Amino acid sequence: MNLAQRIQQNPMLLLGLGVVLILAALALIWLNLSARNEASRVAATPAAGERDMGTTAEVVVAARDILRGESISAEDLTLRRMEAPAPSGSFAKSAGLIGRIATSDIGTSQIVFSDSLSKEPSDAGVAALVPEGQRAFSLRVAEEDIVGGFLQAGDRVDVFATFPGAVYGQQAGIGQSGEDRSKSALLLQDMQVLAVGAALSNKGREVNAGARTVTVAAPPAALAKLALAGRLGHITLAIRNPADRDLASAEMVALEDLRPDASSVDPKREPETSNVSGHRITIYSGANQTIVTAPR
Repeated sequence: MNLAQRIQQNPMLLLGLGVVLILAALALIWLNLSARNEASRVAATPAAGERDMGTTAEVVVAARDILRGESISAEDLTLRRMEAPAPSGSFAKSAGLIGRIATSDIGTSQIVFSDSLSKEPSDAGVAALVPEGQRAFSLRVAEEDIVGGFLQAGDRVDVFATFPGAVYGQQAGIGQSGEDRSKSALLLQDMQVLAVGAALSNKGREVNAGARTVTVAAPPAALAKLALAGRLGHITLAIRNPADRDLASAEMVALEDLRPDASSVDPKREPETSNVSGHRITIYSGANQTIVTAPR
């Protein structure tokens, strides 16, 4: 007797077979869903090493307040682990940052970013270049006053000031030939040049022909001298050799100091005009007068 005949004679056999098939189908469905859930869970859970790299990072932070213009030392930095990826521009190691200059203030525990450090001290501004105890002071100059434009930031200079005779009360009335009382003085020596025009560093060899100001570092006691000399006189700068730090004796030079020394003139020699005879004629031109001799 085959299966079909048996099923016809016993309907319960058909019912049992159907139940078995349904249970088998349900089991297959449950296994399939379980496998999918497990695969999703594994994919969403990273390995231990991947979890540490993706959600935590060590970054360099300031161990103290770092002011703009300060040079970074090893004691200024420390490492801190943060529960997040490292921000863009931050550093994981401090070794390569030693000696760089802070271009902005960095607070304690603040993350150190690449745009707040530089290898060039000039990037921190002129204030960061001023030596401790000195001040930055700008002088108005022309091209001929800065050695033809060859003056560069970082040079050392002597400052000369020339004052016109009017500063000393020189007055010449009509018909009078007033003597020029202009004087020149070596005002200050061995001054550090911080900037020529807007150039805070000497990155090239171009002549600073267009510069109209020179900024120097000066002690506070010299600021009043520079201010008065710039107001009443004419300032000229002389470049020093970087290795020459000796100071010359300061002196005031007047017009008579430019004339030949009287001791070098032969006293027995008569002036050339002493043998000239004729009429003496005085010619007036404004406040000046000129005396000429005409033959008889």
